[in-house]
Amino acid sequence: MPGHVLVDPEALLAAASELDAAAMRLASSLASASVALRPPPAGSDEVSALAARYFWSTAQSLDTSTSAAVTELHETAAALRVQAAAYREVDASFSTALTAGTA
Repeated sequence: MPGHVLVDPEALLAAASELDAAAMRLASSLASASVALRPPPAGSDEVSALAARYFWSTAQSLDTSTSAAVTELHETAAALRVQAAAYREVDASFSTALTAGTA
């Protein structure tokens, strides 16, 4: 049917659940790797201190980006849930209208 979009609210809800699960896995992976991403300086020399600061800076950047990604995944999942509910509402109103013979 050209010009028509078929939407399955259950598929939207399943996708939302998958996005939430992916966000949780991403957050969990980052949390478990946090210590490894921030090694102490290998020695007391300037190069070791500089390398450690570089790793810490990179880890902080990764934390910021990953947190934003986790938030975005959760927000997208929430939007899919809202859309699924809206499609169900419209379908229910059309069903009621058809059943009542007013459509």
